[in-house]
Amino acid sequence: MVKLISADMDGTLLDSNKELSPELFPLIESLAEQGVRFAAASGRQYYNLEHIFEPIKDKMIFIAENGSVVFENNVNSFANVIDRETVCEIVEEIRKITGASPVICGLRGAYAESDEPELLENIKMYYRRYEIMDDILKTEDDICKIAVYDYVNAETNSHIPLVEAFGKQMEIAVSGEHWVDLSNPGCNKGTAISKIQEKYGISYEETMLFGDYLNDYEMMKTGRYSYAMENAHPQLKEICNYTAKSNDENGVVEAIRAYFK
Repeated sequence: MVKLISADMDGTLLDSNKELSPELFPLIESLAEQGVRFAAASGRQYYNLEHIFEPIKDKMIFIAENGSVVFENNVNSFANVIDRETVCEIVEEIRKITGASPVICGLRGAYAESDEPELLENIKMYYRRYEIMDDILKTEDDICKIAVYDYVNAETNSHIPLVEAFGKQMEIAVSGEHWVDLSNPGCNKGTAISKIQEKYGISYEETMLFGDYLNDYEMMKTGRYSYAMENAHPQLKEICNYTAKSNDENGVVEAIRAYFK
């Protein structure tokens, strides 16, 4: 029987209006009563996820910043911090890319160098705690992820030069149409799931996963019940064992209910 369920947020749990199904919270509570752990796995900041799931946050695990940070019961159980020299090198490279803006993500908050309306709107969507600075490299926070907001297209613009420059030393994932995320090598949602599985003695056969984009790629390989959303990236669909209805059709909730019927 499945003992761990992990689902991505944007494009998976959240519909096109960035809203959760009203059926999700009662379902998570029911799963908890059955001893099934539920994790929200996202590129979003922990404080953002905590706010979204406030009524049931004590019954969940939060995998934030694409697996760089894991929180449970309001306690940081895992954080993969990038060394300061590497942060500086990457930020300097991002500054050279036309149409790209760096956002560095720390344990205490996120930091950006522009308050341009489009960027600020997106920062507010994914980061509850953030600060606009003249030079983000002056922050003393421990940085666990470096995000790039690409005004053009993440996959065809900023992702390419970043892979050329840092592909051998960093984990680099396109996490959305306008976002690229960089973290320490081997640091991704899949690694975080593996740590949770190890902690609680949960096997591959007992794990269910839901995702829609390329930053979910490694996570989908950690469990037998891997579901790509109907709206998922084609490359993700190729490696998943199942397909769930789209994020606008309550796909996650329906698939979970069908399994536990």
